[in-house]
Amino acid sequence: MKFISLAAIIMSVAVITGADDPGIIGHPCAQAGKGECGSLPNYNDGHWFLFVCGPDYTITTYWDCDNDCWFDGPYARCY
Repeated sequence: MKFISLAAIIMSVAVITGADDPGIIGHPCAQAGKGECGSLPNYNDGHWFLFVCGPDYTITTYWDCDNDCWFDGPYARCY
């Protein structure tokens, strides 16, 4: 598994995202052009989600995971 500054990403997204606004598109992320995993207590029942960090360091696309998110080599996957 690969977790690079995941705590910082989660805290940044968690501060910006409130309980009434579960949308995460446009929120900051750490690694432009890469897939990352994240989790928020008030989003997706606390389960992980997989997202793509765009060139401007914001979340451009995301997929909700049923349980967890992990890295298999260079690829992130939900399960």
